[in-house]
Amino acid sequence: MLGVEKSAAAGTLPASMFHCVILFALKPGISLDRVRSAREALQDLVETMPGVEHLTVTHNVAAERSGFNLVLFSAFENQNACEIFLRHPEYVRIRDEVLGPLVDQRLMVQGSDETPA
Repeated sequence: MLGVEKSAAAGTLPASMFHCVILFALKPGISLDRVRSAREALQDLVETMPGVEHLTVTHNVAAERSGFNLVLFSAFENQNACEIFLRHPEYVRIRDEVLGPLVDQRLMVQGSDETPA
């Protein structure tokens, strides 16, 4: 598992964050080296992208994974920061050029710590 958090004041994360989880169903027969390269490319984004507080890329070990065997857990300052990340040219390049050839299916889940009004 690879996980990186940006440093925040006093070593804590903001009280309220926006979360995005992306599940990937990898194509059969993909080499472990290609999966590692994709994981590292995603993980490197935390240092370069504004508004990203946390990224973890790991294999899905849930008993009921429905074929989704790789997962990206991420936390952002707010929903707008997440939307900027998902449209950012470097994320789009990694999604399309690095992950695209490896992935059969993708599923995204998003939510906030904030209580709806």
